[in-house]
Amino acid sequence: MIETHTRPVSILMVGIGGYGELYLKTLWEDVASESYDLCGIVDPIADRSAHFTQVQECTIPVFSKIKDFYGTGSSADLAVIASPIHCHVPQAYTALKHGSNVLCEKPIAGTIQDVETLINARDASGKGVMIGYQWSYSQAIQALKMDIMSGLFGKPIRLRTLCFWPRDDIYYSRNDWAGRIKSDDGVWILDSPVNNAMAHFLHNLFYILGPETHLSAIPQEVTAELYRAVPIENYDTAACRIVTSDGTELLFYGSHVTAINKDPMFRFEFEDAVITFDETSGEIIAADNKGNQKHYGSPDDDHQFRKLFDAIEAVRHPRPIICGPEA
Repeated sequence: MIETHTRPVSILMVGIGGYGELYLKTLWEDVASESYDLCGIVDPIADRSAHFTQVQECTIPVFSKIKDFYGTGSSADLAVIASPIHCHVPQAYTALKHGSNVLCEKPIAGTIQDVETLINARDASGKGVMIGYQWSYSQAIQALKMDIMSGLFGKPIRLRTLCFWPRDDIYYSRNDWAGRIKSDDGVWILDSPVNNAMAHFLHNLFYILGPETHLSAIPQEVTAELYRAVPIENYDTAACRIVTSDGTELLFYGSHVTAINKDPMFRFEFEDAVITFDETSGEIIAADNKGNQKHYGSPDDDHQFRKLFDAIEAVRHPRPIICGPEA
């Protein structure tokens, strides 16, 4: 990202409601105060955040729009974007244009075209962009990806992931974009289990098959059945079948309307091994055809916001980004 320096990393928080509240809480509670300077907050409804009183007590400048922050002549080493899906790329674009590195929460955007816009902006700025798919930053997933890349398990054949996270009416009424296809002014949102709450787990199917640490496998064929049980614009249940460019079959099943809760579990079949992660073991286990096992731990063993820690450290000490827009 930027040149190595030892001064506090200046951070602009974009969005402090919803998941953004957890980002801010983590910054205050789990990051050494002398290592950063929270130089501004962007949120048009910041006063609704659980942390707004503390924000006021700390006299942190609050802005309704990201352009207003930069318009004052202010700058930030890192912009952390945890706003609604359709705001991600426009806000990241503005941050990059003004010399900030970016940590953008998942999902990266509503459309591929938006992602291409972000990649072009990043390349033009010379700054770094990290995407907050937290499993990708975990030691367990990184170790597994390295072994897959090395060919330890042979050729991938079929990868399956399932996640059932029931959501009630409060979930869909918590804001004006949940379950929406487009915003009122026509901007693509495409909020869904696949492109929001469970995006980490779909992304992981592609990420661990990527030919390099910072790359993911490329889909060649996509088939999906989408269902809606609650009165929203978009779907709340999905069954997806994807074939990658090298012929691997990926299956993903996710729903917000099941009677039971099932945290993410997967079964990855390779020529020489089967890799599983489920609620019984609570960890990733690779079992080869000879009866040997390798244990990786759980991707949830790491702090959920290791992505934030890594983003701050990457500003201080530049390093290759393991989960950027191409991942």
